[in-house]
Amino acid sequence: MVVTAVTSAAATSAAAAVGAGAFKYNRANYMFDAGLRFARYTAGYGYAQAQVSQYREDIRDLTNLTTTKQDTYHVVGVIFFVLNFQLIMAGRLGVHGPSPPGWILGIYWVNIASALMFLCSFTWLTMHASARATAGSVHLLTRHVRIPIPTPKQLDKARRTGNSFEKQRVTDVFRVPFVVPAPKETIPEEKGEEGSKKAGSASGKGSSRRMPKWYQDEQKELHSGQGGPAVTRSSCPEHFELYRGLQQEWACHDCYARIGLIYFLSHWLTSISLYSQCHIFTELREIWPAWTVSIIFCTAHWCVLKSDLLEESHSRLLANIPIADILPFTPMVAVMGMSLDYSTITPGEGWQAIIYILSWVCYITHFVWSLRLFEMAMPHRQADQPEVPGTYWYPGEWQLPRTFSSSVYIVSPPKALEPGQFCLQQEMKAAKGSKGAMVPQKKARETEPMLFPWKLFRGAIITNITLWCLIMFGRAFEQVNGERQLLKQEGRVMRWPSHMQPWMAPWTREGTRNEFAHTGGSDRRLQATPFDFERQERKVSAMAERLAASLGPLVEALEGEAAASLPAPLRAEISWPSELKPSLLASKGEDLVAALSRERHGAIIHLPQQATEMAARVESKFVLAGLEELGELLGASWGATGLLVTTKSGAVAECAGLPADGIWPCKQVSDRLPMGGSSIKAAVTARVPGTGILRAAVTFAEEDGVVVLDADLEGGSWTPAGEVQLPHSHAEHHFSFSPAGDELIISTRDGGAMKWSLGDEEPALLAKPQGADHVWHAACSCGGSRLAHLASPAMGGAMPELLLSSRA
Repeated sequence: MVVTAVTSAAATSAAAAVGAGAFKYNRANYMFDAGLRFARYTAGYGYAQAQVSQYREDIRDLTNLTTTKQDTYHVVGVIFFVLNFQLIMAGRLGVHGPSPPGWILGIYWVNIASALMFLCSFTWLTMHASARATAGSVHLLTRHVRIPIPTPKQLDKARRTGNSFEKQRVTDVFRVPFVVPAPKETIPEEKGEEGSKKAGSASGKGSSRRMPKWYQDEQKELHSGQGGPAVTRSSCPEHFELYRGLQQEWACHDCYARIGLIYFLSHWLTSISLYSQCHIFTELREIWPAWTVSIIFCTAHWCVLKSDLLEESHSRLLANIPIADILPFTPMVAVMGMSLDYSTITPGEGWQAIIYILSWVCYITHFVWSLRLFEMAMPHRQADQPEVPGTYWYPGEWQLPRTFSSSVYIVSPPKALEPGQFCLQQEMKAAKGSKGAMVPQKKARETEPMLFPWKLFRGAIITNITLWCLIMFGRAFEQVNGERQLLKQEGRVMRWPSHMQPWMAPWTREGTRNEFAHTGGSDRRLQATPFDFERQERKVSAMAERLAASLGPLVEALEGEAAASLPAPLRAEISWPSELKPSLLASKGEDLVAALSRERHGAIIHLPQQATEMAARVESKFVLAGLEELGELLGASWGATGLLVTTKSGAVAECAGLPADGIWPCKQVSDRLPMGGSSIKAAVTARVPGTGILRAAVTFAEEDGVVVLDADLEGGSWTPAGEVQLPHSHAEHHFSFSPAGDELIISTRDGGAMKWSLGDEEPALLAKPQGADHVWHAACSCGGSRLAHLASPAMGGAMPELLLSSRA
């Protein structure tokens, strides 16, 4: 009995010792696990917060890709707005000379106008794309993609106190280590995409009972999540899904903004090439620079299209035609036509037909290209492309054009994570071993593709196609009906002289109307005239031929030896008024002459009737009124209606009747004379009796020729009647018309003078050249064979002398 009692007491003591040891061991484990429980809980939230911060950066990066592109497009658009308007306005063709031929202007203007249209389209789309992307990013960052922060209640649940060990199961409190196997933890990642049944069977029956109760409580209280779906390798973070759904709002704007930039640049490069050709041929009159600059722009155009367009399958109609390789080189066809049009080849119907054929090659090519532009820009569904680092990627259901997929640079969030990547936020929501999903994962919203930008862009392309149809119809009409026959006569004057020769127009337009460009440019408004246009043109052409034939002997006579039989001019005695220093003369009949100074002072002089009487007297003196704003006087003529004066500014004024009380009132009666691109050196104007038409003779600074111009009855636009080169290059010449306006007097710097009657075949010599002891001023015809001439002593200081010469 004693042995039994001792044995029982020993066993009890041993059991108590084992129990106490097991209790202390398990309690130490529990307290250790309680610390790990809180540390693991906070560490999990810390990792999740870091990952959500990365997600927020993902949204910012995706948005910055769009906004940066749009900002770049916008800057490029603003720069090209200036360049485009420079070609249309400041650099407009025809402002410095006659306009180029109509066939190239049609191609140029459709291209430059279409370029402006696409420029406006893509800059507007860039603003919308950038604004929508920024708004979508802000929406996600402020509502959905938020950093997870545990609540105080969750932190309290994660914390454990020491007395909570008392609530654990007895088997967990007194578990003997190494005797009872340690609990086996089931790893959640073993439940993969193939299902959890296989993983459950591998863990063995009743494996969850072998875990301490506090571990089960931790799983239930802290890691059970919200009942979300199980996380698999194909799961995609919710912020990617949400962003991809929002990106549909601006992806189409982004895409068509880039396409609009390509379409604009294509039309602009064609325009600048054609503009350069027109400028070089019409103004510079060079052929090789036109070819070289065309080659440069055509090559650049071809490179742009090659780098931006993706080769398509030949499933579409126009994809079988390599129009993108042909279109950039249409300016080379145009420069070939311009070379012929401005060449020295004898004009003929055959050459003109070749030029028109070349122009139609350009028109048809551009029309086919406009159809191809529509076809390439059409949206359509595509299969999802495999993702390649550094390239574009977007879902196939977005319906974007395939041709430009490599140049729009759109990057959308992926639909699945790369291997080895997981979303901690989704794991926190997922329930380990849950039997159902109570909170489904957020997916991208399913909406119809945003095709509104395509509808707007489609309208721009259809407008471009319509423009080509209209201009081709107009070109065909012009070729059948005649160039520019629908326009009324502008009344423009050719810029004569043009440095060394008249402006040169292409000979495909020779014999047609509206060939003259006024000296300030070819932009004067069209204006009506009561004349019969064709009859007026025939009259001007005949007069020009007559002038060219008749003024030739005049030049030869002036440059040759003076006739020895002509007597020397005789000095007439006259006492000039003190305030008058005359330099201009205008005669009325045989005995009255008006002597004028350039400062608008004048006197009426009565000439002696007989050759033996050399005393002239001043009948009256006067001041010309109303000319203060018109500049100094250059020439004068005295007719039946009054005195006509011409000023340095090109103004023509008429002083009716005779002066009264020393004042002779004047008023401007016509448009100003053309300035010839520089300034007027000498000019005179007269009225042609019987018609009232104004006729002017003008010479320009730095020029050696005299131009005869006629104006209509209303004193409107001036038209050229002829031009002739004068002797003594850059010398000072003086012109005057007879009172009848049918004789032109040209006096030279050496005192010689010629009189040419516009109806005669040859001019007549009025005065032979004199010595260099005088400075010769203006001369005028006094009827018959007499000529009045003003001359000042070469030494200066003295008043001008009045000299009279005669054939007799």
